[in-house]
Amino acid sequence: MSCSNVQGKCRPGCDLALASYYVSANDTLTYISTLFNLANYTEILDYNIIKNPDIIHPGDKIRVPIFSCHDCVNGDVLGHTFSYTIKDGDTYDKVAQTYYANLTTGDWLQKVNSYDQHKLQPKMEIKVMVNCSCGDERVSKNYGLFMTYPLRQGDSLSSVAEEAGVLPEILQKYNPEVDFSAGSGLVFVPAKG
Repeated sequence: MSCSNVQGKCRPGCDLALASYYVSANDTLTYISTLFNLANYTEILDYNIIKNPDIIHPGDKIRVPIFSCHDCVNGDVLGHTFSYTIKDGDTYDKVAQTYYANLTTGDWLQKVNSYDQHKLQPKMEIKVMVNCSCGDERVSKNYGLFMTYPLRQGDSLSSVAEEAGVLPEILQKYNPEVDFSAGSGLVFVPAKG
């Protein structure tokens, strides 16, 4: 996956965006809220229909609020930077793929941190940049909230559009040059709060 495929070019930021987080084994809402530097898991509940906050399952998609989408990296990618404390055995790829559910990449983490991939030590603090979008009024003025969505095997333009409740043409316009069936990469999906 390459973050360079994600369209952004640092338009003005916004105070709220969402990230689509795929739950892994042993994840809890408290863990996810800590990962995304939220005050507590109730902030996640506002954007999801979760009957019992003590029960989430691997493979579930959780909408995680990103309360500031203002960081501009290298002049062309809009996002939010989180802090993460390295654990024994972590690599940039492991942090991106396992902990942040492919909402970023190991290559991207290497770019935004000064530490060499092979010299990461437990208790080091690293920056984790998650791309976000605040939309593009040239495409449509009807959408103001966007979700960063990591593509997975089996996704297609039509399946992602149907899940989001938007027309495939609109979704493609927000993500030009993206192959939705590639099985990896990030796209920005209009979302409802």
